[in-house]
Amino acid sequence: MNPKRSIITKLWLYMTVLAIVTLLFSGLVLSSIFEDFYFNMRKNEMINEGQQLISLILGGANPMELLDVSKFINAHAVLVDRRGLIQVSSNLLEYNGMAIEGKELAKVLKGDIVVHKGYIPQFNSPMLTVALPIKSEIGVIGGLILYSPMSSIENTVWQIRRLILLAAAVAILISTGLSFILSKTVSKPLVQMKEVAQEMAKGEFKNKVDVDTADEIGTLAKTMNYLSDALNKNINALDQEKKQLQNVLLSMTDGVVTFDAKGQVIMANSQAINIMLENGGKSDEISFNILKPLVEQVKESGEYMIKEIKISGRVISVRMAPLIYEDAKLWGILAVLQDVTQERKMENMRREFLGDVSHELRTPLTYLQGYTEALLDDIVESREERDKYLRIILEETLRLRRLVDELLELSHIEAGHLNLKKDQVSVTSLVKRVAKKVSPILKSRNIDLILEVEDTPPIIADEDRIEQVLINLVDNAIRYSVDDSQIRVKARSFDDGIVVSIKDSGHGIPEDEIPFIWERFYKVDKARTRQKGGTGLGLAIVKKIIEVHGGKVWAKNSSEGGTTFFFFLPKGL
Repeated sequence: MNPKRSIITKLWLYMTVLAIVTLLFSGLVLSSIFEDFYFNMRKNEMINEGQQLISLILGGANPMELLDVSKFINAHAVLVDRRGLIQVSSNLLEYNGMAIEGKELAKVLKGDIVVHKGYIPQFNSPMLTVALPIKSEIGVIGGLILYSPMSSIENTVWQIRRLILLAAAVAILISTGLSFILSKTVSKPLVQMKEVAQEMAKGEFKNKVDVDTADEIGTLAKTMNYLSDALNKNINALDQEKKQLQNVLLSMTDGVVTFDAKGQVIMANSQAINIMLENGGKSDEISFNILKPLVEQVKESGEYMIKEIKISGRVISVRMAPLIYEDAKLWGILAVLQDVTQERKMENMRREFLGDVSHELRTPLTYLQGYTEALLDDIVESREERDKYLRIILEETLRLRRLVDELLELSHIEAGHLNLKKDQVSVTSLVKRVAKKVSPILKSRNIDLILEVEDTPPIIADEDRIEQVLINLVDNAIRYSVDDSQIRVKARSFDDGIVVSIKDSGHGIPEDEIPFIWERFYKVDKARTRQKGGTGLGLAIVKKIIEVHGGKVWAKNSSEGGTTFFFFLPKGL
């Protein structure tokens, strides 16, 4: 603790200085009072003694004898006439000439008593001089002058002063000790309040000030304790609200960013940071500058705004609202960010699906309408041509039926209405069975199907559904492979399950579209898919079936060309 800043030291110094000044002043005043008191007392004694001597002289006593008595009253006596000349003096000192000055003599001859204290050259010391007039029936006939040394009075005064100084010194020592104890007692709650305030500044509210008085300091201590409790309660409430707000912001799927009136970012939740990350960069690469133009628009208009922006190929929906004080003054802007890339892709996929389905339906319906009208109008000339028309009608009908069946099947799977008939299934046997079923199509296009299948242990699954998965994946590989190429099917057993892969010899899939190939209605090459009779539902059905079995699917492009599709089935189903 710095003594210069300690309130104990300050109070002690203030009270000590005050005590010293007070005692010194009191000592000076008392010394002066005692000096005046002894001077007046000695003066009155000399006046009384002088008047007694004058009475004796006027009564006929020998002046010389009377003056000799003056030595018993510790004074020198001088008798003067009206001219101020010495007539008789005590045997202690012989005077020649005038005993007192003319002005003082004039006052004495008028009947006044003259008192003077000061240095007298004849005695070579300070003396108290008292001159009294001698009055008779004819008036003042002379005067009696008494000289008393000042040393006796001064000695008495100095003794009193020494006593006063000694008492003052003792009083100063006592007051110093008492002032230190008093300052420490008075400042103790203040020091405690300072320590409690420092702890409050650090966020600690457990310490309290000990209150044992009912004065102003005690009231201040109680107020400090009340303030500590109130601050603790309010801070806990604010902290609770802050945590609740943080939990709300963290649990939101949307990003939330708050800007101040100058457009600087105040707060951003983790979702907003993830949305604004560019190309999977680090958090220190985040920049919200792309939102600054929208912030300026909201500041100028003061109105709610919704816009979509693109960041690294992603579509971000931005909803901004001004934050306004009660006095209609703008203090900030709230921005809610939502990555709608998936939704926009799904919308595009739905639109494309409607176009694809419309085309898929229009073509067979056109065939059905045309050939049916031809048969009804009897424009068919031969039996062979009539059978040809009927076969075309049947094929297009089957095509429509297949499209509707796939749609219904996917709808049932997504609705959770798929009933699985689980049993022990040999994936190796299934792969070989599917290879035999698709062999005619493979031969027609001169495509080799290479099987790299281990003797995998059986798993618990729905055999028909897993076969459907294999057929869909192999059929997909055939449709996208070029003629005179290879399709490679592998099956490997692991501790937790079996992984099956089907690699085609096509042109591969754009990397940014791989995550979406498992979505329904999605087709990478719309024109080729339409030519090859695909509906974009096969891979979606595969994904749903595998997920219902507790597995997962994925795909990746091969470095030597083509795409490999994988699915994993766990053993313990």
